[in-house]
Amino acid sequence: MRPMPGMSCVLISRRLPALLALALLVAVSLVSLQLSLSAEARAAVRRPTGSPDWKHIYQVIANLNHRLPKVPVVYLVGGSAARECTISDSSWAAEVRHIGGPRLRTVELGSNGQNYYQDIDIVHRLPSVPSIVLIGIGLGRYVPQPMRPATRGVEQSTAGPGERPGARTSSSSYQQHHYSVRHILSDPKKRQFVRWWLADRYPAFKLNFAGNTAQLELLIQACQVRGLHPVLLEMPLNLPIVGRTLDRPRKMYTDSCRALAKKYGIPKIDFLKKVHLVSGDFFDMSHLVEPGRVKWQLRLSKTVVSLLKRYGIPAP
Repeated sequence: MRPMPGMSCVLISRRLPALLALALLVAVSLVSLQLSLSAEARAAVRRPTGSPDWKHIYQVIANLNHRLPKVPVVYLVGGSAARECTISDSSWAAEVRHIGGPRLRTVELGSNGQNYYQDIDIVHRLPSVPSIVLIGIGLGRYVPQPMRPATRGVEQSTAGPGERPGARTSSSSYQQHHYSVRHILSDPKKRQFVRWWLADRYPAFKLNFAGNTAQLELLIQACQVRGLHPVLLEMPLNLPIVGRTLDRPRKMYTDSCRALAKKYGIPKIDFLKKVHLVSGDFFDMSHLVEPGRVKWQLRLSKTVVSLLKRYGIPAP
């Protein structure tokens, strides 16, 4: 039997409160789930202690806070390309002294896939002493999905989870370098890696570019609020292999970094072409091995001396 005219409207009107209640319940459940996942995700990014890199980072920061440095400190934050571009902290500091710089601490705080949000966490934990924060920039920094920092900022602590202030990082438990000249990719495989990046990583780069750029701005602000001197530093790239292939994504982030540097009155430094790196200095597209580190660290040390003079560190 067909329903009488208007009967469908009556039935719907009677069920409307129940339907609205059900829709509201589903919406609330979805929002709650999203907030829960976001909280878990933020916690995971805030304290990613599962890798040796991050255990080392938190232990180093704990040690610095436990016994405040009596000399200026220069930090380098960034992804694995940053981790691989120096020989060692002690070698880097000694080289700065050798070319005429002051006594200082140099601290490499790079890790696999490190994003700008994680750098903000690091900056909030650093001790309040005269410091320069070299922020490594490069293609890989714009690939991860950006995460929104907590509005109150990340809490500062003297030790990361599981770390004991004053403890020393064991050389046997942490190895800075994951790549060596003993095993590097051939040039054809390196070119294949570049093509893979364009096919696999470039879409994520474009999708997350605006969000990561905003995160970088927050990182610059976090440094300046704490009285630290942020500096944007171009990371190594295998130009003999890459050529002009990645010009478009490189222009995207370099243009945005120049704009941020101008807005906040900070340096943006790019000495990549002046180091004259060759393909044999790289494991792949961006990770240096021993010969490349020697070249890069020397130029980096000269840059540090200039930056210390610019900021009057240490004070006369």
